[in-house]
Amino acid sequence: MIVKPKKENEMTKILHLDSSLKPEGSYSKQLSAALVTKLDGDVTYRDLNTSQITPITGAHTGAFFTPADDRSAEQNALLDESDKFLAELRDADIIVIGAAMYNYGIAASLKLYIDQIVRVGEAFVYTETGPKGLLENKKLYVVAATGGTPLGSPGDHLKPQLETVFNHIGITDQTYISASAGMNVDPDATMAAALAEIDALAA
Repeated sequence: MIVKPKKENEMTKILHLDSSLKPEGSYSKQLSAALVTKLDGDVTYRDLNTSQITPITGAHTGAFFTPADDRSAEQNALLDESDKFLAELRDADIIVIGAAMYNYGIAASLKLYIDQIVRVGEAFVYTETGPKGLLENKKLYVVAATGGTPLGSPGDHLKPQLETVFNHIGITDQTYISASAGMNVDPDATMAAALAEIDALAA
């Protein structure tokens, strides 16, 4: 089901992320755009491949685990990018990710993004029973173009990673739509099937 606005006249807030390397002609971008159009909300868009996301370092992880009141000015500056990404996530009701598959997994830009948002005390906390996600009550749609590797097949390392990561931070309501099987043989038919699946979700 599509998540609708919680209150009358309140727009659903959508965070739309794309990760394809292609500036044009990307199947995952076409599909994620189609889904966002159907959802018809207030959209924040980010192309992860052109966002020049900083790879995290030991200094980042040190800042992640330092209580906010104890951080240095340098640590706070280092966390500006991560704080911005987390603010966008917290503000969103729905997250739509256009996920292109590369070498059976997610794009490097999406991995860089994940490393910036999976933060203890911000996206999850440790409890006596294990980690607990803090970004609850959100809906995640992942629209994947895999070049012919079906999601859920032995070669698919995209869906398991995204499922694990977003479950970990509390976003457990997840739907995956893919243009996969048959893409290398008949891309038009494969895209048409994925678009039909999007249409059915938005009905």
